[in-house]
Amino acid sequence: MLSRDTLIAAYESIKSNKGALTPVLYENNPDAFSIDEIITSLKDHTFKFKPIRRVYIPNKNGKLRPIGIPSPKDKIVQKAMSMILEAIYDADTNPKFRSSSHGFRRGRSTHTALETITHT
Repeated sequence: MLSRDTLIAAYESIKSNKGALTPVLYENNPDAFSIDEIITSLKDHTFKFKPIRRVYIPNKNGKLRPIGIPSPKDKIVQKAMSMILEAIYDADTNPKFRSSSHGFRRGRSTHTALETITHT
């Protein structure tokens, strides 16, 4: 978690998503903070997730739908955690889940579960 490379990889993987870091909704641009700040706050246990910002967007039917938007720093830390846990539990060399497990795994979904059921 404290690896600079891991946090940079997390940033790189989410920055390409057009709305992932939502710079317009936050006063500081996602590029304005340093990865070293995040590492320091993680090391000294002062990193705290900020409350998720609640925004309402219009639906096609005219009603408003709530969405939660975490801060850019929070998204980077969340992505890094996700990458680490995925490497531990879903590694190709020593998977911790059965191949029949489809929940919340990369390349797996309800669709792949249904395909497995119909083909066996």
